[in-house]
Amino acid sequence: MEMFNYYLKLSLRNLSRNRLFFSLMITTLAVGVGVFLANIAIIKSMSADPLPHKSDKVFNISLNIWPNANPSPELLPIMRYDDAMHILKNEVATHTMVHYQTQVYTREVGAASVTSYQAKVRATTPGFFPLTSAPFAYGGVWQGDHAKQVVIGDSLNQQIFGGGNSVGKLIEVDGKPLEIVGVLKPWHLKPLFYHPGHRQAFSATDDLFAPIETALDNEWAINVQSLSTERINSVSDNRGKNAFFIHAFVQLDSQAQINEMKNYLENYSQMRKDGGDFLRETDNRLLDVNQWLELNKVVDKQMLAFGLATSLFLAVCIFNASSLLLARYHSARFETGLRRAVGARISDIFYQGLVESTLVGIFCAILALVFGWLFLQLSLSLFPKLENTSDIDGSLIAIGIAIALATSFISMIYPLLKACHAQLSTTLK
Repeated sequence: MEMFNYYLKLSLRNLSRNRLFFSLMITTLAVGVGVFLANIAIIKSMSADPLPHKSDKVFNISLNIWPNANPSPELLPIMRYDDAMHILKNEVATHTMVHYQTQVYTREVGAASVTSYQAKVRATTPGFFPLTSAPFAYGGVWQGDHAKQVVIGDSLNQQIFGGGNSVGKLIEVDGKPLEIVGVLKPWHLKPLFYHPGHRQAFSATDDLFAPIETALDNEWAINVQSLSTERINSVSDNRGKNAFFIHAFVQLDSQAQINEMKNYLENYSQMRKDGGDFLRETDNRLLDVNQWLELNKVVDKQMLAFGLATSLFLAVCIFNASSLLLARYHSARFETGLRRAVGARISDIFYQGLVESTLVGIFCAILALVFGWLFLQLSLSLFPKLENTSDIDGSLIAIGIAIALATSFISMIYPLLKACHAQLSTTLK
């Protein structure tokens, strides 16, 4: 311990005496680590498992049914109202949910202020909540397919009611009063697996959840993707028509359920074919959460390429820092030789260098975390679709510190070995 304290004091003195040199070295490494850390944060969030406890048990359903004789070869991720209602009635899945996205204006019924808040709505079914593991703070799910009841998210609850238990209160949705029966806790689902397309993968979770039948009754518009092969006069007119706009997911907890669901979908497709529909050559598709996210290319290939580029940039920073250290040890070779001449062993010189590299690594880690956060904010501002992608959490902070310490050691190891093995007679001549 006494020798460690001596090495520490010696390292601090060296850093203080060569402030400009070590500042340049630490900044060089910190920039490289910071850029690398920001990129890791984005890729980590993009490739995250949104349901780690059951992602292999939740499946998206895509049907191979088409209403005319010229179906496209690609399966659609959306289906008709009648198809969705049939899937909803299955007795195979543990949980089943269908949904579509819309937007409405909301305010508290009877509020003195006339301010309305725009809310992103998930028109869905009760199975949505257990299937997605949505966390309730208060209350629960609506009762009845056409219930005039809703569940609201924490953000909307804060905006309209200032937080707290809003169960039982009335909320005006596009001019009509609906009862709040549930309030969710703050919920960050990344990626948003139940709607990863159309730049939705890293959007915030929805503000309001309503029965899909109530949404159709109230003519809440289909906000994202829809496709129709016949004239649709209103939103509620989608019922029974060849209008594709609904997504479907099921939770299947065993292989037996998966096999049963596949048979259920094949039998339904055959029934629709017998009724006059046409089938694509591709079979019905069941994809679990991670397969579904991969199909939707949630992890941007450009970000992976950028990740490789930042890795190479970090390597360049390490090389530059190592070159600076090599020059520094060369200029201090007489001091090192003098220490060895008065009895210091090569191992003592090496251990003192390790303590010095650790100090440099600690300062580098602090600065790298600051740079990492700044580079992350810059990346999110340059690429708006990544706005809600990621942040630097505790695990990334630990990774950043480890990388900073490792890069400091790597950059110092060659110059240190070079200094330790220099010929003493040549150095002191």
